[in-house]
Amino acid sequence: MQTLEIQVPDNKSQQVKDFLTALGVSVKVKKEKNSPNADTIAAMNELKAGKGKKFKSVDELFSSI
Repeated sequence: MQTLEIQVPDNKSQQVKDFLTALGVSVKVKKEKNSPNADTIAAMNELKAGKGKKFKSVDELFSSI
C-alpha cells in the first residue's frame, strides 16, 4: 500500500473523493495546519521584544481603542 498526498481545490474536493472511492481507494481528509501570516508574525515578534502595551483591565483596553 502507498500513501499519496494531493492538494485539491476546495470546490473540487468532493468530486475527487467520490472518484477515488469509486476506484476502491481509501480516502482520509487531512486538515491543513494554518500558519500565521506576515502581520501576525510581526506582532508576535513585537511582543517578544517587549514592545506590547499592558492594560490593567478590559475596560482600559477598550478605552484605548
